[in-house]
Amino acid sequence: HKLSSKFEASYFVKNVRENSEKADGLDHLKKTLLKEILKEEGLSIRSTSVQKRLSRTKVLIVLDDVSSSMQMEHLAGDRLQYGIGSRTIITSRDRGTLRQTVEEDNIYEVEVLKLDDALQLFCSRAFKNNSTRRTDCKELAE
Repeated sequence: HKLSSKFEASYFVKNVRENSEKADGLDHLKKTLLKEILKEEGLSIRSTSVQKRLSRTKVLIVLDDVSSSMQMEHLAGDRLQYGIGSRTIITSRDRGTLRQTVEEDNIYEVEVLKLDDALQLFCSRAFKNNSTRRTDCKELAE
């Protein structure tokens, strides 16, 4: 959200691995991505006018939980099809998946959270608060 204001359009594609396993999963994700970026329904990536619009649009795309290079190619496509300054951020559980498509220098490995930070994050999501002081929540969370 902090970065999205620097782009003409942005879209967060969550749970790519899970959603791509559904029937018509990747095609549905691609259509939704196009709809959100160009703010229009029923677009075809094969359309010359759509490709021209994409090539003039500076976009930020986040692909969450990618598990294969095919998913990256299908959703992000050739980096040149988007406008100058566009960025694609890809998260994956497997560094090897990223290596198939992304240069090693462009891969950033996120460090594991410290136990206290992980507990605070968990409590903020699971219990809708940041407090781990309540003993019942803390015991359950741990």
